[in-house]
Amino acid sequence: MISLLQFLGGLLLLLVGGRLLVSASVDTAKRLRVSPLVIGLTLVAWGTSAPELALNLISAYKQRSDLALGNVVGANICNMGLVLGTCALVRPLVVRERLINVEVWLNAAVLSFMAILGLTGGFQKWEAGLMFGVFGAYSVWTIMAALRSSDRARSPRAADTLGEDPMREGAPMGWFMIGACFVGGLALLSFGGSFSSDGAAAIAIALGTPPSVVGVTVVSIGTTLPELVTGLLAVRKGQSDLAMGNALGSCIFNAGAIFSVVGLVSPPVVDRSLMLPLLYMAILALSLVPISRSFGKTVSRLEGAVLLGSYVLFLAVSAVLASLQ
Repeated sequence: MISLLQFLGGLLLLLVGGRLLVSASVDTAKRLRVSPLVIGLTLVAWGTSAPELALNLISAYKQRSDLALGNVVGANICNMGLVLGTCALVRPLVVRERLINVEVWLNAAVLSFMAILGLTGGFQKWEAGLMFGVFGAYSVWTIMAALRSSDRARSPRAADTLGEDPMREGAPMGWFMIGACFVGGLALLSFGGSFSSDGAAAIAIALGTPPSVVGVTVVSIGTTLPELVTGLLAVRKGQSDLAMGNALGSCIFNAGAIFSVVGLVSPPVVDRSLMLPLLYMAILALSLVPISRSFGKTVSRLEGAVLLGSYVLFLAVSAVLASLQ
């Protein structure tokens, strides 16, 4: 019970800290006049993935890289199965040409590469460094392209079309408040990551469940809540491009930044319990390629139901396999 309360308390700190970072990130983007899609792909995706970053860095530092790997894989599965599936059920998601040509393919390539490494021979530091280099190059290209396009949006009318934080109304915060939210959010994420990591590891030991399984299921669902809440509220406001960009951007950030840094600190050892999650993650990433081009380049409600249904089935199979171990 104490471990459960510790995990839930840490998770609450993670969510509050991630929320502060999202607000600060989006308001920064609004002041720089960047499009909603780019906001979703970069600042919102990075901000909502901050709980995973904090938890996994601390887990790697405490030599719990198996929990970190499970959380990254589980978070990517949640983003593609739970978040996109649920958001598409609320309203079909329009897939912009930029996503079809770049992010959908990049997400499929990076996650498939990660799955192949895990299913064949495990992870080495140079492989993590390679993935981090790809993510860095993509991020620099995305940001530079966004800054160039923002030069064409320096007008009062253009400002009305820019992205906003779907979880908060009103004008953007001042730079001082943005900085305070960044600092406060990072502090909460640091404490929350430590508490959640310790609690999750203790729960896994008490239940006799591999930490990687706990990371794929319970921990990943908890740390993906910011993406789910942000996506649902964005869809309700008609900003489906922000929701879609947030989910894909979070997957790319999880694999290219979070997992790469964890792999450089402490390369995780892949056990048998992660074989199914790695395979399912790759299948989801590859399936988004045809999904993004069907139904008039939208993720339809039917496709959302299939994504969400496959995720529920995955959780059920994972629970059965964990009980047999």
